[in-house]
Amino acid sequence: MKTILITGAEGFVGLHMMQHLKNKGFDVVAGVRNRARKLTLEKRFGKALVCEVGDAINVARVIASVRPDAVIHLAGCSNPIDAAQEPLTAYQSIVSGTANVLDGVRRTNPRARVLTISSCEVYGNSGANGSPIAESTPVAPTSTFGSLRANAEEIAQTFFRSYHLNVVIARPFHHTGPGQSDGSYFASIARQLVEWDEASRGNELRVADLDCRRDVCHVQDVVEAYEKLLFDGTAGTVYNVCSGQSLTCREIIQSMMRVSGRNLTLKDAPQANSANANGNSNMSSNGNSNMPASAAGNQSSPAFLCGDNGRIRNQFGWQPRLTVQDAVRDLVNSFQTSTTPARVPSA
Repeated sequence: MKTILITGAEGFVGLHMMQHLKNKGFDVVAGVRNRARKLTLEKRFGKALVCEVGDAINVARVIASVRPDAVIHLAGCSNPIDAAQEPLTAYQSIVSGTANVLDGVRRTNPRARVLTISSCEVYGNSGANGSPIAESTPVAPTSTFGSLRANAEEIAQTFFRSYHLNVVIARPFHHTGPGQSDGSYFASIARQLVEWDEASRGNELRVADLDCRRDVCHVQDVVEAYEKLLFDGTAGTVYNVCSGQSLTCREIIQSMMRVSGRNLTLKDAPQANSANANGNSNMSSNGNSNMPASAAGNQSSPAFLCGDNGRIRNQFGWQPRLTVQDAVRDLVNSFQTSTTPARVPSA
């Protein structure tokens, strides 16, 4: 039985990844930020260790004790607003965190396979012409978050070239689904729709970036892609994880309204007020959040982001099985079936 260590296991994607691999029969160990989260994950999955990726010694000890066959590195700041407002903290979690994990593998378990998760935000405005973005597109981030993710990718490539680590890089585009924190864009809207009271709030919903086009996958398709890349991806290679199609945020939210049974009028909120309009204006592609934010330190949100999934599709036959409509249906349903939806902490 293969042993897999997942950093950031308590996050949105981490929890789905843990369950997916456990269902496949793998021995899965959760790496979490503190003891409270360790106890929570142990109750659910059986094995968890405190693995604070900003602490190089702690990370190395965890990897040495687990001696995993593979590592999925999901930990690190996933909120562009947080990255813009606290760049040093974000640097430590994203860039230093990636270096610490890879160096821990190099020193204690160099034969382990490693999948490190980046973000489509490294592409910046490269998709402005409406064409799907392939991995060959030059990295050109326009936000602090995208720049830090690009730096982390460079570190991964350095460990591949200089130390021959078997590391693969995934660049996920946007994803959502059940269990996503309501601090993220689509989940925030889903919760509002489920709890909407027309008597007090009327029938008008104001949301930022309605006309932005986004490539959105169901989180279950994303974790299946990560499994393939972890075991079969070519070392030193970057893979987009995306659908290859895009919809406007308006169209996606309209699907959410149909699922929730709400018939509200959508209005575009001014960007400066988008945090107030949405409960949180964050829209990141990585891990626990969902899409680039317009209010993130005045860093602009690309109007068009659509990925080309040809590399992962041609090599492994992977493509999304579920639709955007499936993703938002499951997201809304997860709020409808829980009177107090759990907030998933950032990894």
